[in-house]
Amino acid sequence: MSEEQQQYWPIFTENDQTKTFWNKKCLNLGQSTIVYQQPMHRISWKSNKPTEYEFLLNEEGVLFYKQNNKVKGYVQLNEDISLKLIDLKISNKKTDAVKVIRIKRTKDIFVYIWNQENQCTFQFLKYLSQFCFVQNLDQLYTLQDVIGKGGFSKVYTLTPNIRLPNQPFSYAGKVYNKNELLLKKDLKKFYHFIRSECYVLKRINFPYVLKLCEIIQLDELLILVTEYIKGGSLYQYLKDRKRLTEIESTQILLKLALGLQQVHNLGYVHRDIKLENVLIDKDQLKLIDFGFAEKICRDKLLNGQGTAGYIAPEVFMKQPYQEVGDVFSLGVIFYSMLSGKAPFRSNTYDALLKLNKECLIDFSELRFPNVSQKTMFLLRGMLQKQPENRINLQDLLYQLNTYQIFSPSQHVISTQSIVEGSVGISFNHLQSKNTLKSFYQHSQNSFTENTSQVSQQKPNKLLKDRRYKSQSMDKKGMLLKSSSFKPSLKNIYQIKIEQSDDNISITDYELPIPLESLRFLQTSYQTLNCQKFI
Repeated sequence: MSEEQQQYWPIFTENDQTKTFWNKKCLNLGQSTIVYQQPMHRISWKSNKPTEYEFLLNEEGVLFYKQNNKVKGYVQLNEDISLKLIDLKISNKKTDAVKVIRIKRTKDIFVYIWNQENQCTFQFLKYLSQFCFVQNLDQLYTLQDVIGKGGFSKVYTLTPNIRLPNQPFSYAGKVYNKNELLLKKDLKKFYHFIRSECYVLKRINFPYVLKLCEIIQLDELLILVTEYIKGGSLYQYLKDRKRLTEIESTQILLKLALGLQQVHNLGYVHRDIKLENVLIDKDQLKLIDFGFAEKICRDKLLNGQGTAGYIAPEVFMKQPYQEVGDVFSLGVIFYSMLSGKAPFRSNTYDALLKLNKECLIDFSELRFPNVSQKTMFLLRGMLQKQPENRINLQDLLYQLNTYQIFSPSQHVISTQSIVEGSVGISFNHLQSKNTLKSFYQHSQNSFTENTSQVSQQKPNKLLKDRRYKSQSMDKKGMLLKSSSFKPSLKNIYQIKIEQSDDNISITDYELPIPLESLRFLQTSYQTLNCQKFI
C-alpha cells in the first residue's frame, strides 16, 4: 500500500491518545444505568500478576473497576479502542490457557480481563463491543450466504459460534473488502463515509433504525454486524403489491420519519433515503444504509452523492444539504407507495437526473385514486422544489401525529399508537374538557367570507338556523360540499395557542370526555377535511 492508502486502512485502529490506561481522577457516576457488573480478573500492561476486581459498565460506555467498594479507575470506551478475544497462558499456572479479553487503547497500552467462566467472559465482550471495535471473527461468527450487494460492500448472514442466552440465531454482516476499497479514486471520502455510518448507528437505538451490534476490523475485511431482518426491501414489497393503501403508506411514512428524526437529532443527515434502503418484515420496519450519512452543514454543499430519482433539487443548485433534503427523498417514497409509480421515470440515467433536477411532478387525481386531500397536501409539501417552501420534519411529524384515517370498515386507525407520545400533542390532551371546548368554539367561528357577509344581512333567527345546517346536502341530509362547522388541522394548531387561555390543570387531563362524543368530532373532522384541507 502507498503511504496515502495506509492512512485509510484499516478503517478502525487503536488511536486513543493516552499515556495510561485508567483515569484515576475522581469520577462522578451520577445516575447512569449500570448495564453489566461482574467480578473479573485483570492483568495490566505493566504487571503480569492477576488481580480480581469488581468491573462495571454503564450505558454511556464508561468502564470502571472497584476494590473494597471504592472506584479505583475508569476509561471512556470509544471506536478508537480495540477488543480481542485471545487464549492467554497465565504465568506460574499449570492450568491451560484461558480465554481473555484484551482491551487496547494504543499500541503499547492495554489490559487483559477475564472470568473463570468462559460464558461470563463472552458476555462481557458483547457488552464492551457496543462501544469499541473487535478484532475477532472466527471465534465469534461464521459467514453464511450472501443476501445483498451494494456499490461498495456485500451483505452476508452470520451465525454466532457461541450463542449466549437471549442472543439471536442470525445476524447480518455488511462486509467491506480492503482490496476493493483501495481501488476507489477518492479513498479518503469513503473512509469518512464508513466512519460516519458507524458513528451514527452506534449512537442510535431506535425501533425504526437498523441496530449496529458490532464493528469487526480485520487485516483484509471490515464487517459491520447488524440485526437480521428476514423480510426484503420496501422496493420489493411495493413491487409485489403494485401500490399501497393510504393507511399503510401513512403508517410506513410515520415510522420512517420517526427514525429519521433520531438521525437529525444527532446532527447528521442520511442523504440516501430510498425504497431499497428500507427493510420491512411483517410489523418490523428499519431504515438502513448510512453510507452517505454526514454532519449537517448549513454553509455549503459538502458532496453531491445520492440516488438518481431521490435527490433533493437543491443538490443540483449546489445549495447546502440540510434536514429538508431527507424530507424530499422521504416524499419520493411516499409518492411511490400511494401511486405505485415513481415521480421521476426514465430509461436512461442522464434523463432521470434531468427529470429529478426539473422536479415537475404529476399530482393529478388519476395518479392518486382514493387518496384524501389531506394526504395530498402533505405529499405536495414534502416534494416542494425550493427547500425553504418544503415542509420540515418537525411539522411533518406534528401533522402525522394527529392523523386519523378510516379503513373501509370505518374503523379509526390512529398514528398515535405508533408515535406513542414521542411527538406532537397527545390524544389525551385532545380529550381534555377545556381543550375540546376551545377546539369546538374555534371551529364554530370557521365560516367562509361569503357566509359571514350573508349572515350580516339575515335576521338573528335565520342566522341561528343557518349556523347549524349544511350549505349543501342531499335528500338524506348527507353532507356534499361544505359546512359552517369546519373542524380542521388549522383548528388543531390553535389548540397549543389556546392552552394558556383554557387554564388546563392536571385534573382536566384526567377527566376525558365520553368516547362517543369524541367519535363524533373525529368523524366530522375526517369527513370535512377529505373535501377541503385548510
